[in-house]
Amino acid sequence: MPMVTANAAVKEIPSMVRKLKPGYSIELKTFKKDRGLEISKNADGRIFMKEFGFVNGKTEIDISDIDHVFKEAFYREFPRSHEVRYSTRRTDGT
Repeated sequence: MPMVTANAAVKEIPSMVRKLKPGYSIELKTFKKDRGLEISKNADGRIFMKEFGFVNGKTEIDISDIDHVFKEAFYREFPRSHEVRYSTRRTDGT
């Protein structure tokens, strides 16, 4: 998993989510891999964000709200992180 700075992640991940193909997800984790976010697009184009760490849950996101919702969740899960790990992977479509 490559590392990216937190500032770059906040700027780049929402545009990556817009370009994400159905059935794929973007996963962000801390250095210790104990907290993170997973944003996935399923086969019918709906976007889901799963948080694990300080807050655990899964929410459905409208594509027009991705900037605000992602930034809020990012700073909640990565309050002191300067760099985060990210990866893109194929999911089972759920």
